[in-house]
Amino acid sequence: MGADHRPFLLHHEVHVRSGQGPWLVLLHGAGGSLNTWKRQVAGLREHYDLLLVDLPGHGGSAGKPGLPEAYSFDLVADLVWDAVDQHTDGPVHLMGVSLGTVIALKMRQRRPDRVRALINAGAILKLSARIKFLAAISLRLARVIGYPAFYRMNARIMLPKKNHRLSRLMFIRESAALTDEEFRKWTAMYRTLDRTLKELFREPDGPPHLVVMGDEDHFFLEPAREYAAGHPNVRLEVFQNCGHVVSIEQARKFNETCINFLTTLGQEKTVLP
Repeated sequence: MGADHRPFLLHHEVHVRSGQGPWLVLLHGAGGSLNTWKRQVAGLREHYDLLLVDLPGHGGSAGKPGLPEAYSFDLVADLVWDAVDQHTDGPVHLMGVSLGTVIALKMRQRRPDRVRALINAGAILKLSARIKFLAAISLRLARVIGYPAFYRMNARIMLPKKNHRLSRLMFIRESAALTDEEFRKWTAMYRTLDRTLKELFREPDGPPHLVVMGDEDHFFLEPAREYAAGHPNVRLEVFQNCGHVVSIEQARKFNETCINFLTTLGQEKTVLP
């Protein structure tokens, strides 16, 4: 379904190098916004036409009239494709961080012919028993302490170390745009997250896929290793002394790694500005 059939278009920002592509679509995580990618824009816009999207209820998409009463991963993926379709009808690169990696994988599943390559940072690929237990407890607690406090608490759990501080503060600050209603709609998606991830985990190999993780990502690193071992088209890079949000904590290295990965596809140059 195209954008003409939807009640609104997600807020997004473009940085056009040539207008001829290749387009790189950047997808933030839960509670974030397109500001999550500010450390990537300068390094990547010399090589790609960039499209940064605010997911429903986040950043500039918060409070837009016509927001659906409930979200699903399929719906959010289609809404992002609507934004992409405003600028190109050709294949694109997708880049996600944290929950944005799930949206990127869903976008590939929905329109496999439109995806040239995937880059996922702090990828969420599988839920361990530990994180399922923690999420169940946290979501119950959220009803008592409120959703903003819930998000701050979880940011500290996922990003506990001193070198994670910048990522933690960024996501806590950006999450302020989310209303209680939007928190409820996004956390309601957790009920289908495990099933969605199992479905995506079983997907056969598609286009080239770079997964970038921090060695201190104590919830999601091992599932990423398992995913890479079972998918020959996946290249896994693990940054040392780095947590969940590698694109913020080690931004320059992340940018260089992404450009070099795409260079191996024979498409772009490697020189950073």
